Amino acid sequence: MQIKELFKKDIFRPINNVVQAEQVDEEVVKTELDEYVLTEESEHYLERFYRNYLAVYDQPSTKVGVWISGFFGSGKSHFLKILSYLLHNQSIAGKTPAEYFEDKTNNQELLNMMKKVSEKKTDALLFNIDSRSTSSSKDAEKERIIEVFLRVFNNHLGYSDTLWVAEMERQLDEDGKYEEFKQAIFDQNGKPWEEFRLKILLRKKKVIQALETVGYDRDTAETFFDVSREWFSIDAQRVAELVADYCKKQGPDYRIVFLADEIGQYIGNNTSLMLNLQTITEKLGDLCQGQAWVIVTSQEKLEATVSDLDSTKDFSKIQGRFETKINLSSANTDEVIKKRLLEKTEVGEDTLKTIHDQEGKLIQNRLAFDPKNTQLRSGYRSIDEFVSFYPFVPYQIELLQMIFTKIRNLGEGGQHTSRGERSLLKAFQEAAQLNASENVDNMVTMAEFYPSIRDYLESSITSTIARAADRARNDEGLTEYDVQVLQVLYLIKGIDAIKSTPSNIATLMVETVYDERQPLEYKIKESLNRLQTAMFIEQHADGTYSFLSDEEQEINREIRAEDYNSAAVKERLANLFFNVMYRHPKYEYKHNELTKHFDYNKRFDNYVKGQMNHELTMQVYTEGMTDSEAALQANSGHLIILLDKEYVAEAEKALAYIQQVDSYVRRKQSSTTTQQQKRIFEAKLAEVDEYSQKAEELLAKACENAEFYIHSQRRDFNGDFEHKVNQAMDMLIRNTFTKFHYIEEPISFRNSKQEWQQVAENLGQQNLFSDVNKNAVDEVKVFIEELERYHDQRTLKEIVQKYEAVPYGWEEQDTIGILLGLMNAGKVRFTYAGEPFNPNSERFYDRLERISERDRIVVMPIVEMDGQVKQELIVLVRDFFSLTQIFDTYDAYEEIIREKVHEEFVEPIEKIRERRRQQDPTSDYPYPGESHIRRVVTDTQKLLSIRDPEQFCRTFIQFEDDMEEWFDIIEMLQGFYEGNPIVKFDEAVQVLKNHQQDLEIIHNEELQDIAQRMKQILLQEEPSKDISQLPKLTDDLKNIIQEETDKQKQAVLVQSDKSMGQLKDLYEQYSQYETITAYIQSRIDRATQLYEKIKNSERISSARINQQQLGELVDSTKSKARQMLKEIREETDSVERDPKPITGKDLYDKFFSRVDTIETEEDLERAVDSLKRELLKELQTHYFVKA
Repeated sequence: MQIKELFKKDIFRPINNVVQAEQVDEEVVKTELDEYVLTEESEHYLERFYRNYLAVYDQPSTKVGVWISGFFGSGKSHFLKILSYLLHNQSIAGKTPAEYFEDKTNNQELLNMMKKVSEKKTDALLFNIDSRSTSSSKDAEKERIIEVFLRVFNNHLGYSDTLWVAEMERQLDEDGKYEEFKQAIFDQNGKPWEEFRLKILLRKKKVIQALETVGYDRDTAETFFDVSREWFSIDAQRVAELVADYCKKQGPDYRIVFLADEIGQYIGNNTSLMLNLQTITEKLGDLCQGQAWVIVTSQEKLEATVSDLDSTKDFSKIQGRFETKINLSSANTDEVIKKRLLEKTEVGEDTLKTIHDQEGKLIQNRLAFDPKNTQLRSGYRSIDEFVSFYPFVPYQIELLQMIFTKIRNLGEGGQHTSRGERSLLKAFQEAAQLNASENVDNMVTMAEFYPSIRDYLESSITSTIARAADRARNDEGLTEYDVQVLQVLYLIKGIDAIKSTPSNIATLMVETVYDERQPLEYKIKESLNRLQTAMFIEQHADGTYSFLSDEEQEINREIRAEDYNSAAVKERLANLFFNVMYRHPKYEYKHNELTKHFDYNKRFDNYVKGQMNHELTMQVYTEGMTDSEAALQANSGHLIILLDKEYVAEAEKALAYIQQVDSYVRRKQSSTTTQQQKRIFEAKLAEVDEYSQKAEELLAKACENAEFYIHSQRRDFNGDFEHKVNQAMDMLIRNTFTKFHYIEEPISFRNSKQEWQQVAENLGQQNLFSDVNKNAVDEVKVFIEELERYHDQRTLKEIVQKYEAVPYGWEEQDTIGILLGLMNAGKVRFTYAGEPFNPNSERFYDRLERISERDRIVVMPIVEMDGQVKQELIVLVRDFFSLTQIFDTYDAYEEIIREKVHEEFVEPIEKIRERRRQQDPTSDYPYPGESHIRRVVTDTQKLLSIRDPEQFCRTFIQFEDDMEEWFDIIEMLQGFYEGNPIVKFDEAVQVLKNHQQDLEIIHNEELQDIAQRMKQILLQEEPSKDISQLPKLTDDLKNIIQEETDKQKQAVLVQSDKSMGQLKDLYEQYSQYETITAYIQSRIDRATQLYEKIKNSERISSARINQQQLGELVDSTKSKARQMLKEIREETDSVERDPKPITGKDLYDKFFSRVDTIETEEDLERAVDSLKRELLKELQTHYFVKA
């Protein structure tokens, strides 16, 4: 039995697979109505539509939009067309469209609603909006939806497709001259107007002539034509008004329905077009009040379509207008295909049931997908589904819908696919026809759907498959079967629901119900290998395959040729090993209760990760290493790991490919990159994570077969890779750090300082010296004894590092604890920055803990004392410091001697120097004893600077004689600086300083002798008994200066009295001039202040200075007064003075006006001054003549 004999209907009969919205051939319409499958889903939506549609007859509404959505093959265009037949209600082959549904449903309510609507007058205007648009398909140039609606409406009225011509026709119609005009055109030109108007711009004169014929004058006709053409414009309001006016003329029960197919695809992402649809629907609803309906189809639901547009625009109104929403699913498609195409005859059903009874379970297994790599369901749910779908499989409907969607979204389908000119029904019919003559056990593979869509694909796809077919025909490395596999790989490329693994491809390529799975998968893998070798496909990191277009093949070739950095690949592989395969930066080693984290060097071939400064090394090799070479390199502290080189090589290829892709894409991407190239680049970048995962998986496999070498031998371990490495590291540490186990009871890291203190200060912690840690303590003792033999020393840092290294591996707190125990036992001592360092030192334990301080901490062995040196020290310490205690070590004597030297010499000298610093540094008489102080300081510093205890003690003995002198010097200096002498010294210095000017002025021999003696005593180098003379000398000096001062001060006062008298006389002389006397009075006030200072001066020098200033004040006052008088006279020159005779008697009276007798020189001076003053007064207003 052949496949074609299974079906009730002829598989080769013509089926209108592609629903063309404006197809009106009656036979086609009859077939469509007759074969329309009313599924449960479509029946439900028809019922919803009719209920909403009829409701508006009773209650006029503005909600007149119907939105029909569904993806390819869902039957939305078919549903729209059937709806148009039902609404238009044109009789087809003697039956109304509604009557065709009587045999399709038992839903009487639906049939009643259909009948009721068919009784109303309705014009259903069905059109594909893209085909009725007159503009470019580019979004920016698409014609507005209102213009398309107007064109469809105009066509319904018999008007032209050209909108401005139709507007001219409408005006003629309204004037009642349209029919007459058409007749005039025919009469004048012999052509009907409908044909004539197609070239109207070339026939303007003839149109004008016809207009004149029907009654328009020439000017009006020309204006009418030009205005209609040049000034035509339209908006949604005007279109709705035209439709509303037309509906009103047809009566209240009349309806006009605009049925626009593929409007969603026409709008796309064009916000303007969506707003246009919203506006026209809104206006039709508002003005027509339910008489005009808009029904549209779209792949997307209305909400999804709106959400993809500009979010700043308001699309809320359109959702309210399109209240009736119909969403057709793939379930609807299944039912249609089964009923229209796959219904079986009774014999066919029986045959298929027999096959299923025999092979059902095997068929299910043969059609099984890998559940981890697909979302498609496998096989058939039941025997009924097997019978109804055969020779197809249910997944093919769902998968083919995804393929059509992919072709559209990726732009691989050219113009035809963008117009939706394909259907699932057509694809299934053609696939069935390909198998029509095959035996009944033959099944349809996915490859057999390719021919039905091939003609609609872009040449970049078809040419690739054609080239493969050509190579197969010419036996050039490919077979015909390889071409079918290539076709399948193209079909499922980019489909997320299924991964193209060999197993899944085998399921898609099952040819008969008897195909065995294993041979089929083997056949598929061989085919994939040939296609990959020919570069028609590529294999991904996850083991899947994908079809390559010509451009993808070229890009793949360029990527494979891209340079990459092999060192970077090795580095990434190494990081993958140390971060993923074995992710322990330190190894945690456990011995009994002791745990230590060992750092280790990490080396992967020649790549080094981190620093190479640790005792242990993990060296991983991936190639070029023999067993003997590995054993030779596995020396002390080295673990050699050999990985499976084949897996590593594959992992390196994967990582290199990642680098090549990244480099290529970054280099190639630019502003000129095409959309197709961008998609390819994005796909390549998306593979990076897969290849990274693949590299990780390959490296893991390489690790599974790893070989281990320790101490020149190969070692075998059990468990997974990480467990094997852990065992290897345990063995490596045991064989490298052979004395690690000497520490049996470690010091706690968290409480290390507390435990150190217990060890160092005999606080009851003796664990370090118990039998438990005896080996460790003995080991350090041997090292300390070696230092003692060679008179050597080490820093704490050096010792800690020594015992951290091979063969010990001890923790630092344990090493420090052992050293503290040895210090407590008198075996070692510490110094810090050259100073003794012990538990009494500041921040002792903190500094031990700080790594940065350990360079400054020195550990030195304590040396046994020489007997003679010890005896001398006993005597000297007893004699000098009155200490009778006997010590056994240089360290002990050094400590006590340092302490006593500080106490007896350093501290007193520092106290004396502090007192010296209180003296004025500019003093002419520095404190005595500087040379003695310098000597003690120098000698003690020389002693105390010695850091070696033995050398310190021997030098101390050498300083025996010097030390006696130090005691004498300290006693002498303390006698001066800490007693009364320094006070008297300071007093004497101050007296000399205070009377320095007096000593320079007073010429007294006794006074000068006393001052000289004081200076001699003050300038002596050493403090002497002469300092006791200073109080008496100081007192004598002060008394002599006072006597001399009193004497000389009296003479100064006499002269000062004379100066004050001169000022008073000057005041009287100018008494008739107010301005001059005011000035003189101010000078008298100043002179009085100076006079008081002279009277109160204790030193002659200050008295003389003030007296000199007073004399200068008198002279300047006289000069100023004369100047002021001169200025006054110059101002009064215009006043004439009278002559005044002067006699001897006048002169006599003026001369003796102040004195009666003249006995002394002073009396004479006063008389002369009196005469002069009196004459000067008279001279102000007169001048003298002889009497």
